[in-house]
Amino acid sequence: MSKPNLLKILVLMSAISAASQVHAQLQAMDDSALEETVGQAYMRLDSLVGDGSTTGDLNVQYSRLTFGQDVEIQANADELVLGGTDIVANNFSLGYIDTTDSADPIKEFSFTNPYLEWATDASNNVIGFRVGAEESKGLLQMDMTSFSGNIDMTINSQAASLFTAALGTQTNNQATYIGASTGSCTDGTDCVSLANISSLDVAGTEANGGTADFFLSFQNAAVNWTNGDASAMQQASQGFFLNVPTTTNLDVTTTASSTAGYATGFIERSTGIGRWNTPAVP
Repeated sequence: MSKPNLLKILVLMSAISAASQVHAQLQAMDDSALEETVGQAYMRLDSLVGDGSTTGDLNVQYSRLTFGQDVEIQANADELVLGGTDIVANNFSLGYIDTTDSADPIKEFSFTNPYLEWATDASNNVIGFRVGAEESKGLLQMDMTSFSGNIDMTINSQAASLFTAALGTQTNNQATYIGASTGSCTDGTDCVSLANISSLDVAGTEANGGTADFFLSFQNAAVNWTNGDASAMQQASQGFFLNVPTTTNLDVTTTASSTAGYATGFIERSTGIGRWNTPAVP
């Protein structure tokens, strides 16, 4: 794979927020919050040198541009396609509509101090790029066909892994099934199609703090991304990689076992009528 062009990657990364319906809000941070995060500056540039490669000692340098902002967004996209077949999903959504809350129905996905980060090797070649935030929290929804990355959820209360197919092998690249890590990915017993995973609760309920581990990255070689703790690196494989930490558990009893989908708009776009496109709420 050729060295990624930063401008092209930035354009591709914008797909995470591309939407036919978008509700977004930027909230200014007060002086005390700014002092804790960016020292009264709107942007902060940090650099860290260390071995971040899983393929050899490349003396990787990480450079991160952090924006001192709180972002709240409820965004929908009919289709998300990254890397051809790395990540393919329909009905992508950040946030949801609470059908029981007429006073404040829009429940946004929130980001605190979002950042752009890139990794370079000893020859100063860019080998990876990612977007994330120091804290992320909210409901992520999509109808997945193919997924590359990591979904940190549980299946039957056991740590989950991605699989190439039912009865297939574990993978983090272009997976189509998810099941218990210790299982054989038997559909309807310890594994289900990723198409059944309609929603994922990133960082848990609103009472909990956000997570620093939700990110989307692209790399032309396997790269370990870290949030400052070398013992907590996340290995990202070549290509696009979406890392989703979540508290979601799915008890698999049949091939139809699934996580629920929630309202993402006030109008049912397929018919043009109705107030909600689904009645469920978290």
